[in-house]
Amino acid sequence: MGKLLIIDSVGNVVRSDVETGARQSLDEPRDPGQGSRVSSAVWSAKGEWAAWSVDSIDLDGVRELRLHHQGRDGANVLAESVSAFYLCPSPCGRWLSHLSPGPLGLELAVSDVAAGAVTVVERGQPMFWSWSPDTTRLAVHVENRVLIAGLDGEQAVVLTEDAGRFVAPWWLPGGSVAYAVGDQILSSGPDGGVNVVVGAGSSGRFSPDPDGSRLAYVEVVDGGGRLVVVDLISGDQAVVATEPVAAFFWSPNGSMLAALVAGNEGRVQWIVHDGSQVEALVPFRPTRPWAATVLPFFEQYAQSHAVWSADGTELVAPAVDDDGGSGALVQAVQAPYATRWIPDAHLAWWT
Repeated sequence: MGKLLIIDSVGNVVRSDVETGARQSLDEPRDPGQGSRVSSAVWSAKGEWAAWSVDSIDLDGVRELRLHHQGRDGANVLAESVSAFYLCPSPCGRWLSHLSPGPLGLELAVSDVAAGAVTVVERGQPMFWSWSPDTTRLAVHVENRVLIAGLDGEQAVVLTEDAGRFVAPWWLPGGSVAYAVGDQILSSGPDGGVNVVVGAGSSGRFSPDPDGSRLAYVEVVDGGGRLVVVDLISGDQAVVATEPVAAFFWSPNGSMLAALVAGNEGRVQWIVHDGSQVEALVPFRPTRPWAATVLPFFEQYAQSHAVWSADGTELVAPAVDDDGGSGALVQAVQAPYATRWIPDAHLAWWT
């Protein structure tokens, strides 16, 4: 039975059952005039815990990361004096990486979930990163550099100093790191060798499937762009969309790719490619927090937050209804394409 992690209109962090609508608050309920806000929340990859960031509206107010362990009541403080606006758990669940403003620009830091110790990994901006599969290192894109940083303070290894801006790197299952340079997509292997994944024509926006055998990317064509999937083994390509694409996400098993394409009157629409055909779901109007803070950086969020249900049958998006209310719109990707509406959700992801 599917459940969602939701930040509601007041700033409560709740777990909502999609079937019954029942909600479980993960912390003490918040009041509308409490003077602070929850800016980001995330569920760990293995489901052991959820974390979120609380920021006070006042300059001298509370700023902290809070943590709820599955099976326990309430939440505890993981880190104080941290104004994180993006959270990314490690695949193993031991670490929570987070991005916050600091005196020297943005700070990428990692908190030990058990011990609470915080380690600053890198400073600068823009800042994007990807966890290694063994969770011992991070591939970091900071300013125009892509580097490999360890969690033990070892010297970082720079892969390139000519990276495109505002593009997240991806750590591939085989141990290589993929990143964009100009209109190419490259990968650096564990042996230091560099391979060309996409030789030319890429806009820099890309996402590999979970097993690293295919890659979706935006190809620049005649001043516009089209969404293409390339088989990295055979080289075969398939055009998924020719209209403007806001974001795209692989299903958990990699059998389908969901893309958000622009529609009329501020609406967007999921299209789902299963390798042979494309199905279009019902258009909707996204919430402002999702459209402004998640979609422009979808490659980063795709590595930490789930828009796909675990069984790959449904998609979730924070949406606005005809009366202006925000909620989580859950849409099935196969016939009969059922939809569900979970009210009062500014941001929502699958647990």
